[in-house]
Amino acid sequence: MKEYDINLAKLLTYSGTLPFIGCALVTALQLNAIDAAFVAHAYSVVIISFLCGIHWAIYLFFSEKCLNNLLLSSNIIALIAWISLIASANKISLLFQPLCFLYLLMLDRKLRDVGVLATWFYDLRRNATIIVIVSLIIVMGLS
Repeated sequence: MKEYDINLAKLLTYSGTLPFIGCALVTALQLNAIDAAFVAHAYSVVIISFLCGIHWAIYLFFSEKCLNNLLLSSNIIALIAWISLIASANKISLLFQPLCFLYLLMLDRKLRDVGVLATWFYDLRRNATIIVIVSLIIVMGLS
């Protein structure tokens, strides 16, 4: 991948964490302009689905290198995320979001270890996951 594309991927990924950071700030500052817990929950589901789509594509192209059947696991994780949103946006259902992000990161680590994902991409995913989980914990803890 070209350096320009890597930098663009980093910019877009970190920009994608801004709604999580914003929800954490809204919650921490007790600004009631929006329902930060619902926004964080809904946005989490969208991002988890996006990440699951990446895993789905990886399995389509690199199934022989994958330790898990990513077609199944990515669909299960996406469904868990969506069901938790549909069920309710309370703290218990919001708890599933960090767990989904951690599971997806664990899969990414395995994919990096077998040479499917580049180290720079795994590092980016790890950093973004930390930002997301800390933000979600703030939202859950303070809302």
